[in-house]
Amino acid sequence: MKHLEPVLIVGIIFFTIAYIIETILKYRLRSRIVSSGLTDEKLIKGLFSSKVDNRYSSLKWGLIILFAGIGLIVLEFIQYDYDSPLPYGIEGAFVALGFLIYFFYVNGRTKSEN
Repeated sequence: MKHLEPVLIVGIIFFTIAYIIETILKYRLRSRIVSSGLTDEKLIKGLFSSKVDNRYSSLKWGLIILFAGIGLIVLEFIQYDYDSPLPYGIEGAFVALGFLIYFFYVNGRTKSEN
């Protein structure tokens, strides 16, 4: 547990900075759209919402957290040295697997709907 704290802190800081940057860029884009004369509210909302992401958001985070948890469980049964990058690789692989499963599921659903 002692080794997980720095990773969590760096992750939280990274995602916080990314969220702040995303919010600022969205604001700048919206203000440029309004200043150019486009004031149709539906158009502006449509630019910033993805129906697929909103519709499957819970599934995405559920899969990511599930596979992150499975990765941590697997790490309990694997022997590795203190300085080894193996735990980061295993955890990253499981999180990536969760993302990939989500991607292929949503991609298949959207293709079948069209």
